[in-house]
Amino acid sequence: MSASAPMPSQLLLTRLDGVITSGKGWRCFCPSCGGRSRKVSIAESENGSLLIHCFGGCAVHEVLGAVGLTVGDLFQRRDLRTMSAIERREYRQHALIPKWRAALDVLSHEATVLLIAASKMGDGDLLDDAELTRMRLAAVKVFDVKEVLSAR
Repeated sequence: MSASAPMPSQLLLTRLDGVITSGKGWRCFCPSCGGRSRKVSIAESENGSLLIHCFGGCAVHEVLGAVGLTVGDLFQRRDLRTMSAIERREYRQHALIPKWRAALDVLSHEATVLLIAASKMGDGDLLDDAELTRMRLAAVKVFDVKEVLSAR
């Protein structure tokens, strides 16, 4: 990120009224629905994205629109051309983490499906057509995860 571009949290927080620190984030007055209580909660995730919630019921785009921002304004923009080779590699590896987590979730779920079927067969029970179809689907999903994770 260029040195002159503000962090998303800085960009947003400077436009809000009544900002206070709360836990690992901030609370402030809602610029959309107003009021005297700090109804908007803001937290920053590990990857720098902001999580915004108005307890008064305003949608995120309403809160942001009231201060002249859009959701897209809150994403850090990276210029890969200005990064060193090591920074680019680290950035790309970090971007893969959500994909890896999703793949692990799928593998865990499908392994459970296969374990249940294997246990049933181990007890001498036959699988019905729906169970056999589900086992085949689990196998396909495992192969799909392999393809997703091996893609560049």
